[in-house]
Amino acid sequence: MRKPPSAWIVALVLSLLAACVSVHVIAAGAEEKIIGEDHWVASISAADGKPLKIYVWEKRLKDADPKRFAATGKVVLLAHGASISGRVDFDLQLPGQTDLTYSLMDYLAERGFDVFSVDCQNYGRSDHHECGLCVTTQVAAHDINAAVDYIRSLRGVNQVHLLGWSWGTVTMGLFTIQRPHKVKRLVLFAPAVWRNLKEKPPTTEFRTNTEKGLKTLFEPDATDPGVAEAFAKEAVKWDPRSPNGVLMDLRARMPIVDPRQIPVPTMVIMGALDNITPITQPELPGYFDDLPNSDKQFIIVPGAGHALHLQKARLRFFLEVAKWFSLDQPGWRMEIGGAAKP
Repeated sequence: MRKPPSAWIVALVLSLLAACVSVHVIAAGAEEKIIGEDHWVASISAADGKPLKIYVWEKRLKDADPKRFAATGKVVLLAHGASISGRVDFDLQLPGQTDLTYSLMDYLAERGFDVFSVDCQNYGRSDHHECGLCVTTQVAAHDINAAVDYIRSLRGVNQVHLLGWSWGTVTMGLFTIQRPHKVKRLVLFAPAVWRNLKEKPPTTEFRTNTEKGLKTLFEPDATDPGVAEAFAKEAVKWDPRSPNGVLMDLRARMPIVDPRQIPVPTMVIMGALDNITPITQPELPGYFDDLPNSDKQFIIVPGAGHALHLQKARLRFFLEVAKWFSLDQPGWRMEIGGAAKP
């Protein structure tokens, strides 16, 4: 197996110095409350150590003054799981399906957050190369660091809130251990905390994604009609294949994250029906107990599975995440079903 290069200091310098500029604004119609913006951030290829660009997608209120986020600190970065990239995971658009959005990014943006999602290299809209086994959890943590530094500079904040889903809990957890001073609050959503699985590590560089396979992320009874199909179609469009360095880590190198080394306020949240990162993981109670910061929560959402944020019970998830990221706001209070208000 090829090893990732060691030129990560170069990546940090590049990301700090002119990583990337935003190129255009999406959904800027007069009737839109929320706008989106593309960003490309400089990182380093795990294949050959050369510069590449990773994609960061932003959502915020159209009328928000970007300079205000430096004062409020309401800046969030979301990290995707092992198969599908960040924008697809967290900003699924299904107009007219229901009054409650399926986009975690839109939900948080409407409540005054500046929300970003990242596509690690070889995922989604980021640059791709032919070494899938090179893209490990550590490589993803370096891509996250590049994105975090770009966002900190862009918005003038010292720390950002982080959320990772599934494998994203491992990448975000590792990043937080290595650079805790950049993290304000952390959400571990459907965390993988097992020790090595009894599955053979992959030998090919990539694995193929199919609509049929991706729909298995959704328990039918917990999911609104048409959502799994819409997600799978969009996912295959942007991620027809996924790098296998991720599976190498998840099958043969766990545990990668030591919870005792995560010093920041941390919330663990899971769906009760999750069969991918189940609540029955034997290591889960000890993992939560070992989180050293007394400011922590463990939440199980009934009637929901691994893709909780896209299922019927998502309002509970949205509320808990918005609340967790708002607890440091002076005079903050929550109105059920509405925005977080001072």
